[in-house]
Amino acid sequence: MESKGEIQEVKSHARVWKHTLGFMDSVVTEWMVELRLADIIHNHGRPITVPQLASSLTPPCTNTDFLRRMMRYLAHLGLFTVAKNGEEEEIYSLTSDGKYLLKDAEKSIVPMMRLQMLKKTKESMAAIGYCLQGEASIPAFERVHGESLWSYASKDKNQNNIFNEAMASSSRTLTPALIGACKETLEGIRSLVDVGGGTGTALYGINKEFPHIKCTVFDLPHVVETSPENPGIDCVAGDMFSFVPQADAVLLMCVLHDWADEECLKILKNCKKAIPETGKLIIVDIVVDIGEGDDLDHVRLVYDMMMVALAGGKERTEKEWRKLLSTAGFSGCKIKRTLTLQSVIEAFP
Repeated sequence: MESKGEIQEVKSHARVWKHTLGFMDSVVTEWMVELRLADIIHNHGRPITVPQLASSLTPPCTNTDFLRRMMRYLAHLGLFTVAKNGEEEEIYSLTSDGKYLLKDAEKSIVPMMRLQMLKKTKESMAAIGYCLQGEASIPAFERVHGESLWSYASKDKNQNNIFNEAMASSSRTLTPALIGACKETLEGIRSLVDVGGGTGTALYGINKEFPHIKCTVFDLPHVVETSPENPGIDCVAGDMFSFVPQADAVLLMCVLHDWADEECLKILKNCKKAIPETGKLIIVDIVVDIGEGDDLDHVRLVYDMMMVALAGGKERTEKEWRKLLSTAGFSGCKIKRTLTLQSVIEAFP
């Protein structure tokens, strides 16, 4: 009979193996998205067999043995359920987790996954160790590719479109949580500028809920020019490091985590200039130490590593957020947790 020490050793060894080989979870899930397996099963309308799934692929799959093994792995990850039909053939159904990998689902993470699937993104992720040397604010992307992610996206239409759609998909998840957490805050303002607001997805949701608010999306010219027309939203092109349009309130949704403290201070000071003494700054971003072991804590720390790889910024603790805002001249702030990765930070001039 094994001793407690031997059992603990096996468990520890298994955990290390899981971390070492964890890359395969991402690889197989990426191919699930690339092959649109979730969409095929969803559109099938009922549980599907491997031969049926193979014939539905484009082009059709000729290696059904490997497809069966891939589906078994994805079921192990909890993205599909597997059962037996009357003929002992395995049949697969989509789980509640797997539904977030449907291409057109309201809260689909497929656009964000497509951003991670890009060759340049993967190369940057693999090079994060190089960031242990030199300037802390230079991300792996820039070290590997010789220019920043923002510079590259401004010149590469495909990269720009994929990045904008990834940010838009994130906003579709975040905006309802923001509205729920800040309903009283938003009801009291007449004008709102979304700095770094991308193609206006967040403001679209806010404007729909609060039509009395004059909404303006503010972003770089190559981003704003791809924004769809919306009668309730104005689009202004510019650089947040130079100025921010005036409004009762300024929104920074998933912006500051992209930048080091020095750059954040420039942005925050411009935001402070843009709002009146009675105004407010609304930050929606990750607070890495706010949870008490909730399901998203691990993801928050993964995002921190992604900032090292792609942007040169960081995910901040509550203490770091308060210090940053105080240094920028804000008198105080309130931090409110939401049911998403991000928290809402309301700062006052």
